[in-house]
Amino acid sequence: MDKLYPILTQMKTSLDELEAIMIEEVNQLNRAQINPVSLQVLTDNKSQLLSTIQYYDEMRRQQEQLSAIEAPYQSQLKLMTCWQQVTEKVRNTKSLNQKVETLLQSHMQKNQHMQKVVDHVGNTNTLYGSTGESSLIPTGRKYNISI
Repeated sequence: MDKLYPILTQMKTSLDELEAIMIEEVNQLNRAQINPVSLQVLTDNKSQLLSTIQYYDEMRRQQEQLSAIEAPYQSQLKLMTCWQQVTEKVRNTKSLNQKVETLLQSHMQKNQHMQKVVDHVGNTNTLYGSTGESSLIPTGRKYNISI
């Protein structure tokens, strides 16, 4: 049990960092225009932290088996308190992740709408040629917009 508390503490610390990154991710996605480089850095950091948390969770499970104890550690006040903090952080980051998903979907829908507008504008102008027949003449440029 002496080894379990530091593992739980590390998990909580990593979850605190993950929560901060996800708050920043939500803030960036709430903007009208996304900075893709900054968002990619956050995504990379988030991915690294998730791997770290998974590692500590595996260590926690191993230590639980060796100590014949399991969460929520009701017989150990110190461990139980730390576990409650860990589970609260997990709930918070899950909620933030849902916000991120919703915001990303919104940006993707806006992007798809803009793509349709650009496609429509570029294909609606017609001119009549010398034979009197109409033909589509592209009058603007088409851009592939991606987030």
